[in-house]
Amino acid sequence: MEFTRTVGPIEEMEVWNASSSAASFVISYESRSGPGFHGDTGYAVSWRPIDQSRSAVSIGGSPFETLAEAKEACNAMAAILTTVGRLGARVDFDAKAVLRKWPSLDNDRRNATNGPYFLIDGTLEDCLRELMAKPTHTRHLYEIHTTPRPPSVGAVLPDKVILELARQRGLDRTV
Repeated sequence: MEFTRTVGPIEEMEVWNASSSAASFVISYESRSGPGFHGDTGYAVSWRPIDQSRSAVSIGGSPFETLAEAKEACNAMAAILTTVGRLGARVDFDAKAVLRKWPSLDNDRRNATNGPYFLIDGTLEDCLRELMAKPTHTRHLYEIHTTPRPPSVGAVLPDKVILELARQRGLDRTV
């Protein structure tokens, strides 16, 4: 998705928007003080079904430290949202996904020529369950890849989005 900065009467407000086939996304910069929106400092991200006038839903992990992280979270969410009739967009936990692990040494990722190696080919829910069963201190070595939607939707789900999806499915007892 391509994000466009919204221009309004107050230049200090930082707001970007974009749309996928299922949802519209908004990123806003917030801080506890200063101009613009007030909240936890960072880039707050939300989405709502595109064809319905429903309240926006915050994306897990929001606010993000950088605009790039916020955009990545939106693109990842867009990749796993699906349109379901009257219910609008929802997370498709049956979407195809792959769990991969980075080679490591002393619990640190190693730069491997081939990147992370394959562990599971299944659904998003299968990959979430397997990842959340891993010890918390090793989860940073794993990635969940979904089907990318070129040109702008990446295949790797950001860590904060993974944790929010696990929470939604009740898999976060070990988080």
